[in-house]
Amino acid sequence: MITELSTYRRFSKLNDSQPEPTRGGKQKLIIIPAILLIAIFALVYWLAGRGWESTDDAQVQGDIVPINARVSGYVSRILVEDNQTVSPGQMLVQLDQRDLLAKLESVKAVIALQAAQKNASSAQVSIVEKTSSAGEMQAASAVLAAEAAVAAARSQASGAESQADAAIANAEAALEAVASAKSDIDTAKAAVEAAQAAIKAAQADLSSAEAQAKKTAADTARIEALYREGATSKQQLDAMQAANSSAQAAVAAAKERVNSAKAALAQANARQKTAETMFKQAEAKASAAKAAEKQAQAGARTARKVLAQAEAGLRQAKAAHFGAQTAPQQIAASIAQDKAAAARYKQAIADTNNIKLQLSYTNITSPVEGVVGQKSVQPGQFVQPGQMLMAVVKIKDAWIVANFKETQVRNMHPGQKAIIEVDTYHGIKLKGKVDSIGAATGSKFSLLPAENATGNFVKVVQRIPVKIIITQKLPKGVILRPGMNVVAKVRTS
Repeated sequence: MITELSTYRRFSKLNDSQPEPTRGGKQKLIIIPAILLIAIFALVYWLAGRGWESTDDAQVQGDIVPINARVSGYVSRILVEDNQTVSPGQMLVQLDQRDLLAKLESVKAVIALQAAQKNASSAQVSIVEKTSSAGEMQAASAVLAAEAAVAAARSQASGAESQADAAIANAEAALEAVASAKSDIDTAKAAVEAAQAAIKAAQADLSSAEAQAKKTAADTARIEALYREGATSKQQLDAMQAANSSAQAAVAAAKERVNSAKAALAQANARQKTAETMFKQAEAKASAAKAAEKQAQAGARTARKVLAQAEAGLRQAKAAHFGAQTAPQQIAASIAQDKAAAARYKQAIADTNNIKLQLSYTNITSPVEGVVGQKSVQPGQFVQPGQMLMAVVKIKDAWIVANFKETQVRNMHPGQKAIIEVDTYHGIKLKGKVDSIGAATGSKFSLLPAENATGNFVKVVQRIPVKIIITQKLPKGVILRPGMNVVAKVRTS
């Protein structure tokens, strides 16, 4: 037992004499496993990144459709706002159609006239052919009838012109009456304001006079009491009573002025109402006169058209009369006139179709579905054909253009899988595939391509654009807008 105790003590002293591990040794024990972990993570990252090519020189691209005017005109309505979503065929801008509508009406009248002339020419050819031998007398009668028709049309046109002139004069007189009535209203309003001011002044005078009369009456009563007590003289009492009478007279005069001012206000109000009634009547007469003027001018235009048709008929009748004398030549001339009339009729039809086409161009619509951007048109602005009014950006069919280094596209080809990370939507990865690879580097398409002709050359790694399309449905809330920065990764093996 004593021997075992001695052995234990010696062993304990031996253990106490051994040195403790230093602090540097503990740090080595920590650093070495950390280095091993970092190496393992680096190896895993390298193995995971093998076969992938990545670049952050990439952006979202999309079709930006310019919306241009096809005809000139003033902008009457703008039906969309900046950044508004539009659908195909939706109207964006409407141009003023009044000029084109007026031209269309004019061309329609020309069509009617040309159709009548065409029918007349066709009939004339038939008449000349049938009456080439013995139609001189009938042709002469036709000339006389046509001359009579021209005379009647001229008389009707002259009467219509006179009516139009009279209607214009009546309209001008009605407008002058409207202006005069408006001036009377202004004068009456000024009189009302003056009467109101006079009432205020008279009422102020009345208040002052009543206050003075009240004070004078109180003073008179006090003097009378003093006089009865023998404390004042008869002269002072008479003076105070006279002042009291004057104050009462001033109150009566002020009341009279107030009543007079109120009467003047009533008269001014009555004059204003009368002037307003006259103004409304003048406006109604002016509207009626304007309508009569338009109707008279329309009648004059119709009469002029009738006169033109009658004169055309007279020319045709004279030509027919001449043709009766020279039948063969006239037959040929009538046929030529018929062809010319038919050609003019076709030209009028073509002009009508052209104006209708231009009218359709005044309704500017969106050819695609997208979002409005770069709107540079304002209501009332005059636009020219080809002028850009706004742009429509197609959001749904966006794609990616990634500029990879030339050393990265060695094993790249269309169809390879791609992953897209959009800077705007951190943490979201989109699936895609390579659609095509650019035929040249981006620098070759620049406005001023680099030309190394001076002898000083610095080699720079070129970049080749690669088009990547999205193959998955976009997550909710994710919108790819052209110009967004993205990071593109392509699986090359």
